[in-house]
Amino acid sequence: MIEPGGALSTEQLVAFRDDGFVHLPGLVPPPLLARLHALFDELLVPGDGTEQVLLERGSDRVVVNLDTLCPKGNLAVLELLWLPAILAIARAICGDDFFLIQEFAVIKHRGDDNPVLWHQDMVHGRTGECFTMGIYLDPSFADDGALRVVPGSHVSGRDICALRHEPFVEVPVAAGDALIHDMMLAHSSEPMRAHDLRRVIYFEFLSARHVLGEEIYSTDLVERRTRLLFAACRLHAERNPEEPAFDLARANPCADDANRPLRDVLDEIHSQPINARPSAYCFDNISLFSQFGGA
Repeated sequence: MIEPGGALSTEQLVAFRDDGFVHLPGLVPPPLLARLHALFDELLVPGDGTEQVLLERGSDRVVVNLDTLCPKGNLAVLELLWLPAILAIARAICGDDFFLIQEFAVIKHRGDDNPVLWHQDMVHGRTGECFTMGIYLDPSFADDGALRVVPGSHVSGRDICALRHEPFVEVPVAAGDALIHDMMLAHSSEPMRAHDLRRVIYFEFLSARHVLGEEIYSTDLVERRTRLLFAACRLHAERNPEEPAFDLARANPCADDANRPLRDVLDEIHSQPINARPSAYCFDNISLFSQFGGA
């Protein structure tokens, strides 16, 4: 479990660095989980937007990927980003200059026959630590599309097509749980056949020092995505004025955000594409469509 105040325990940090992943039960409070469910009831209606990836199933279409979640609907995903446990974990792993580069969702439906191929979220020079957090809105079951990981693969230095042949473990989780994994950990998932729906929100956290040092992203993008953390803290303060704020221990790169409507700030933060560094997939002997990002 998460320690009081939201920090990872020493044992969890050691497991993350050695194995490359950690399961965090009960991360999302039930009331917030309910608001996230309500938001996804709206977001999973197929439309023509570029932020949905749709899969054709006969005469039907279903949403299998969603992008740009924080400014959507009831702002439940932005509220989720504020959770002290999430912010404390990001700081513990990435350092004080952590920021969120992407927020997206992967959705599995019964009978999709749509695997997530073996991949690493981002291959980098390992001058800093970065990770992906999967927040589960629905349970994930063993032998039915749960996340599969190759422990220790994040530091092996081997190609993803070699890593996919290594022994793996499957990690079933409950609704409201989270899984964090190093962005170079080899992972995948099989299609879901026995259960109806599995919705997972993914947050990808990095440090500014890391990405600027390795020239992964630009200073402008880092500053825009850092502003999102302050927007999340502002939303929490507006909705919960009696609760203490999380101390981000730095200044907002755009101090004027505090004087503008929150929706306008969110629209500006998301107004330019991220052009994320692509994941490293293994396509050896694979001809099936695969969801890109997450598992």
